[in-house]
Amino acid sequence: MPIHIATPTIVEAVGNVPKRIEEYVGRVNSGHSSMRVARMVSPGGWQEPGQRPEFEELTVVLRGALKVDVDQLETAGRSK
Repeated sequence: MPIHIATPTIVEAVGNVPKRIEEYVGRVNSGHSSMRVARMVSPGGWQEPGQRPEFEELTVVLRGALKVDVDQLETAGRSK
């Protein structure tokens, strides 16, 4: 059954400076526990402690750059 999601839910983020997460689909806004669709706006220099979410997480960088450290493997990406 389709559901209409009129507005996202603002989710508080953990990190060294404030970051905005607007969740459209996920545990908080729609009850989906296996995935999340959210828009995140992070200021330059933002960092968070390492985590292993219980849902599949995909990241698309629309503007700026992203650096990820996972188990001593480091990778970086920049939007075009």
